[in-house]
Amino acid sequence: MSVRCVVAAVTLSIGLGLPVRAQVPGRSVRDGVYGSLQADRGRVVYEERCVSCHGAMSSITPDMAALLSDHTFRARWAGRSLAELFELIRETMPQDEPGTLQPEQTTDLLAYILRSNRLPVGDLDLTSDLGGLGQISFDR
Repeated sequence: MSVRCVVAAVTLSIGLGLPVRAQVPGRSVRDGVYGSLQADRGRVVYEERCVSCHGAMSSITPDMAALLSDHTFRARWAGRSLAELFELIRETMPQDEPGTLQPEQTTDLLAYILRSNRLPVGDLDLTSDLGGLGQISFDR
């Protein structure tokens, strides 16, 4: 969407008294962007490849690496896209074998991380399409 289109949409929204946010393209992690079965698969991957460093999702203190389901994690990712998190996981995790996760494993992990952060489940699975993931942001 061009800058002119966004400006026109915002101007029209203000003129009609509509919330500006409703006119901005993109989705939030609060929109139910992952599937339940996908999160279940992500839990298996997490327990096999991630828990040794990050600890259990129910932990309140980190093992060796940062927790992925606490306020610090949510604050770090606020306003950023799922594409950024996908790329970080895909390129750098697990630390002892970076870059070995398949795209499907990475999206399954994202789904499990979202569910562990008590974000709503949806009807469709996340895909590994970076363009689509780039349109989904963590809320501030």
